[in-house]
Amino acid sequence: MLRLRVLYRTMCQKVVKENLSVLETARLYAPHLGVDYKVVHKWLVKHPDLMELEKEETVRKLSYLKYVYIPPQEILEKPSILFNHLITIENRTTILRECGMVEALTLTVIESYIKLVRKNVDVLKRHNLIPKDLNMYEQLQRQFECPVEPKLHWDDQTLLQEMRIAFFNEFLAKRLDLSTADLEKLWRSYSKIKHKSFGHTQRVIDILQYDYKFSRDKLVANLYLLHADPENLLRFPEEVPTIGGVDLKEVVAKYPKVMMVNHSSVTRVIEILNQLNIPDIEVLKCLSVLTLSPKTIQYRLERLKNVKEFEVLTKHPRVLKLIQYQTKATIRLEYLQQLKVRCASLDVLSSNAHNFERYVREGCDRTKGKDTGHFLKHIFKESGEIALQKLKRHPNWFHVPIVQMQDTVQALLNKKYSLEDILNNVHILLYPLNRIEEKLFALTNDDQKLQDELGVEFYRANKSQLLALALYLVELDFHFTGDGVWPEQMQQSDSSSSINVELPASLSNEYKFGKKPPSPSG
Repeated sequence: MLRLRVLYRTMCQKVVKENLSVLETARLYAPHLGVDYKVVHKWLVKHPDLMELEKEETVRKLSYLKYVYIPPQEILEKPSILFNHLITIENRTTILRECGMVEALTLTVIESYIKLVRKNVDVLKRHNLIPKDLNMYEQLQRQFECPVEPKLHWDDQTLLQEMRIAFFNEFLAKRLDLSTADLEKLWRSYSKIKHKSFGHTQRVIDILQYDYKFSRDKLVANLYLLHADPENLLRFPEEVPTIGGVDLKEVVAKYPKVMMVNHSSVTRVIEILNQLNIPDIEVLKCLSVLTLSPKTIQYRLERLKNVKEFEVLTKHPRVLKLIQYQTKATIRLEYLQQLKVRCASLDVLSSNAHNFERYVREGCDRTKGKDTGHFLKHIFKESGEIALQKLKRHPNWFHVPIVQMQDTVQALLNKKYSLEDILNNVHILLYPLNRIEEKLFALTNDDQKLQDELGVEFYRANKSQLLALALYLVELDFHFTGDGVWPEQMQQSDSSSSINVELPASLSNEYKFGKKPPSPSG
């Protein structure tokens, strides 16, 4: 009975919380719709999916629809329009107005945009979407600031989309001196430019050339920028004046794709990176991470914590590569684990396909030491370099993965050994934890036979000395060859050991972003 009461109370609390959330959202949207919040509340209850939309973005959509004179009643009757991106709504509305659909502009027309631009002019006139005496050629011509006169044989049977493309070609050929080959490449690679308004396209080119000082060649080399939002381009320098300590315009000259992202998203991503203490120089080396959404970065950071091999790299200054290429890195890690490879570095996990294939085919399971060095500096701070130099004296140090070292450090700290104790015996990090714990157990449990053999009274040893003795005993089992670093399941006898597997012949062809290669057995 008590459990039922608790369950009932929890359900009631949940309902109350949800109702409060709907009420708060209704009060937020009401002024932008121009109706009473009670009406909006009923509307949100009837269409619960609307509660999943991002609030600030939805407010901007409502404000824009009000700006283009869409009646509130239409929005209440057709809430599906709000599931479109704001830029999509703006583009469709602007294009339809450029084509003469002003009086007939409704949400139904906006939502039917794709179908309408594929119709001929006569159909639009017969459905009273544009004036019957409208000369579409002259209408489109008026949308340009410079004279644009495509050599186009047209009449009212010509498809609206064909006319718009002809005007686009003529304008871009004139404004950017694009050749026929350039235009063919544009439509082959960026065909969605046909869904950008003439006005927006002209503004984008003006802003890039005059505000960002892009040369004609720079713009032609990055024609995807024609898809950019002009308002976003104008606000970017105000909202994000610098990235990684470098002036924004200098950064985008190097990596223009940043401008395709909303400035607010870039601002939030930079805040997240600052919280991670990512050095500016590393941000500048991996600007592509700024094109990810803040939610994606937060999600990937959480995933990093759930994979031991990745979690140990979260303090690595180049962890941005792991965030940027997490899907690829995850699949590669799984693949290498199947090959019994333990020491894949961050660079290997995030490198290009050619370098990864070369690493796998070379077949040597070893680290270059960069990841190990960063790990030791994170653990031992200013003594990290000393720790690395000590570690390098061991013949097999580069065959031990840092995830194993981290487990050992954590286990020893849990046993009340200090970082100083571990630093004094840093080679202990190279050995499998089970061997170390086995020796420490013997040393701390008055093994009289062992004391007699070593001629040492264990109770007199301090923590640092106990670790030294454990290290001695582990290597004693392997005749001080250094081979004690290998896990029991591995049969390597020296540091030249390599991966002996039959690699799939299709590795170089099929191993791409997010795509697994065939398994060796397949």
